[in-house]
Amino acid sequence: MSMETNEMSAGLEEFVKSLPPHLTENFEKADHKLQELYGSSPGVTALVRLWIACGTSALIKKEFELAVMDIKSRNLNPNAEGEFDEDCL
Repeated sequence: MSMETNEMSAGLEEFVKSLPPHLTENFEKADHKLQELYGSSPGVTALVRLWIACGTSALIKKEFELAVMDIKSRNLNPNAEGEFDEDCL
């Protein structure tokens, strides 16, 4: 692993440790489930990193818009361009 990657991993680990428990709860649950199912898991920090890496701009935009509109139901999905329109309803 390069020195830059080590520093980034250490920074992410510190960031994850600084999060309040309610924000890491789902990652801890996933970590436990992976341990149960497969006998190993990359750990909470690696799962957070994976989650961040999988966040497309459309998904991030969708989550932001749902939060701003205070929509509790997650069954509204944007179209292929990531836009909410009347077809979402």
